Amino acid sequence: MLKYLIVALGLLPAMAQAAGFPVLGAGRVSCESLWVERNQIANVAGYCFNSALGQAVFNNADCTPGDPALEETAVDRISRIKRAEEPLNCAVDTGRNSLIVNGRYGELRFGVRGLTLGRWPNALRELDVFPRIIGSERACMVSGLSDADDGFLALRSGPDVRYPQIGALFNGDQVSSKAACMGRWCFSDAIVRGNRRAPLNGWFHTNWCKPRG
Repeated sequence: MLKYLIVALGLLPAMAQAAGFPVLGAGRVSCESLWVERNQIANVAGYCFNSALGQAVFNNADCTPGDPALEETAVDRISRIKRAEEPLNCAVDTGRNSLIVNGRYGELRFGVRGLTLGRWPNALRELDVFPRIIGSERACMVSGLSDADDGFLALRSGPDVRYPQIGALFNGDQVSSKAACMGRWCFSDAIVRGNRRAPLNGWFHTNWCKPRG
């Protein structure tokens, strides 16, 4: 009994480390969820994937040929994810074209006949529903918000008011998107606020965002 207790205690740091990654809101960390998060960091930096799985899950259409530079924080996070993968003996088959991850509201299928990930910095931690990229950029201008609307347009983790709010848009914000809308809900890739453009991801209702161009 003592032997098994010692072994279990020895695994605690590794288990705690793995549990520190809130991948897709998953209740249980898996090799698949860690693989998705680790490679999404590279995807955000513009990495071009060579494997069948990488090309199926991530959008190579907007990648940067060569070896894109990674910020020190990104390199550190990749290293920590790799260390979390070690005690799980992870060996994800990158020759296939899809994988399933345990998400917050059930299983999420990535790749062929499933979800794909664009270059959204906070997608894995904040989004519950991932948009489909269509390529051409559209833009709209937020307007018509009043004090009765709390003065902002909520950005949500999915295309419905039942999804958690993860951000906010304000009158005058210009929102751009390369993703397909779902009904009256569209996805924000980035905003122009004043003279500054910045990435801002989430689903918003188009009642308060009028098309531009």
